[in-house]
Amino acid sequence: MTGSIDSLSETQKDSLRLVYRGYNAKEIARMHGVHPATVHQRLTAARRTLCVARSMEAARMLAEAEGAPIYDGVIYDEMDVAPQPSGAPLSWASRLPWPLPTRRRPTNDLSLLQLLASILGLASAFMLAAALYFVAISLLGTIV
Repeated sequence: MTGSIDSLSETQKDSLRLVYRGYNAKEIARMHGVHPATVHQRLTAARRTLCVARSMEAARMLAEAEGAPIYDGVIYDEMDVAPQPSGAPLSWASRLPWPLPTRRRPTNDLSLLQLLASILGLASAFMLAAALYFVAISLLGTIV
């Protein structure tokens, strides 16, 4: 196995390292400044050299030979996001069920009824604001 890994070119190894990290051929091509077909050729040649059917298998073989930490696709690294202070008081606006993701709730987990109610509430607020604006304009027109 080691002899076959030693026969890989450096560009093939670079491509396999990026495959191991989860990048696809288009992304690898952008990083290396080449056409995606070139990356496919490199990966195909590496698979033939290592006698495997999939690029990820070849990438795992290279990672094991180089002593890289084993990557588990189920466990992932968390993003670099500053944690929210746990004791910070929440404003009244952050407690509303917004139909869009917020800092407090990054995914939209509203039910259909909650989603419709929040959209209706937002539309009502905009209509009320527009009505107040037009009333204020008409009052200013009568004063002048």
